[in-house]
Amino acid sequence: MAKVLKNLNWMPDPPNLLVSARSAIEAGWVIESGAKWLDLKEPEHGSLGRPKLETILELTRMEISSDIHVSVAGGELAEWPFELEESLAAILPLRFHLKLALAHCNGKKWQETAGRILHSLKHPSQLILVHYADTTEACSPDWMEVVEAARSLECRYVLIDTHNKKTGGLLDHCSIDQLQEWIQLAHDVGLSVALAGSLKLNQLELLTHLGAEWLGVRGALCQTNERTSSLCRDKLTKALSLFSTYSRNESQ
Repeated sequence: MAKVLKNLNWMPDPPNLLVSARSAIEAGWVIESGAKWLDLKEPEHGSLGRPKLETILELTRMEISSDIHVSVAGGELAEWPFELEESLAAILPLRFHLKLALAHCNGKKWQETAGRILHSLKHPSQLILVHYADTTEACSPDWMEVVEAARSLECRYVLIDTHNKKTGGLLDHCSIDQLQEWIQLAHDVGLSVALAGSLKLNQLELLTHLGAEWLGVRGALCQTNERTSSLCRDKLTKALSLFSTYSRNESQ
């Protein structure tokens, strides 16, 4: 039985699964699997590695059911090339979210850059700010600074992830109690939360109890359990079946 949450007299809705693909072929597998959030990123380029523009454009031309959320990793805000505001942000369809991570932004006026990019998007809700749980190593802003910026920019989602994949996953950097507190702080200002960061399949059941709306995975669904290898369709199918069981148990 998963840990009982502190100070809760309500049971949060079970989250859904976010699956990251790195190509149009993998994206097709995710769509066929029944996953409710399709994410596109290039793991070779870092935690929130931005795919090639042609790969992103290929995704925009795919037939994707309207009930599937779609996001694209935009990379690190501190490394965002100015020209991408027109070549990427402005061409993303309204239903596509753009994830921007905040490594090396601590102590800087990163909110101004985020706001400029947001104005190139079709709606503020498309922007997703990414907080790194390994904050010190990533030299990124703390959670409250990210939440306040997301609220001010009228974002809909925030993502908690990890920057250095070699130093452990999300639960190696953040306790269950801390995650629960962070999620509640985001909910208090109307933001939904996604959790990611080298999550293992055997951690998902515990994480379904925290109140986050989404749990993101890639490495655990890859052929060699390495995020840079190809997705395994069998693992994807089994994960969604397992996750569905967790969610049903949570909602009972």
